[in-house]
Amino acid sequence: MRNILLTLIILTFLNCKNDSDKIISKNSKDTEIHYNNQFKNGWIKDSIASVTFDLASEQNAKGNYKKAKKLYEKADQIEPNNKIIINALGNVSADLKNLTESVKYFEKSLKIDSSYSVTYMNFGTAYNKLLEFDKSIGILKKGLEFETDPERKGYFYYNLANSYYKIKDYKTSTEFNNMALSLVKEPAVREDIIELKDVLSDLSN
Repeated sequence: MRNILLTLIILTFLNCKNDSDKIISKNSKDTEIHYNNQFKNGWIKDSIASVTFDLASEQNAKGNYKKAKKLYEKADQIEPNNKIIINALGNVSADLKNLTESVKYFEKSLKIDSSYSVTYMNFGTAYNKLLEFDKSIGILKKGLEFETDPERKGYFYYNLANSYYKIKDYKTSTEFNNMALSLVKEPAVREDIIELKDVLSDLSN
């Protein structure tokens, strides 16, 4: 099975977005959902920071993590304390296998907004990538307390299923994966959920 997790790089409200605003990337083996027009929607207020962020996200989607990190850092310098930019820095630090930096960025984001569910999703995913599965589960469950959107709840459930799969708790993994399958509509993510479902089914036979 591929090592697939779910990361939200730029998130606006899903029900306010058009398909043309959304980019699905699996170049890093993880499913990454990028939402464009974050400047227009007010997530990044400075236009230069927004353009720099977009350039960073393009590099990130191609797997050029070092280039992406430098650009995200530049965006952060232009518009500091923006939770979207800080989340991206946490994600790319995890991709670069830098646990200390990744944790630092996500903890900073939570200090800015402790109820922002996307930070918990990305933080939990980072811990999973860095093989800290118990911490991943704890963070993801905490984030679920703040999530109200059904689709994004499904994303949390899928990432939880992935973490439980990694610690070989296949029963709990199956439960969360089935919950994810009942909620997620995004085809690229459903493909990953179904793949995990098939793997878990084989393990139970």
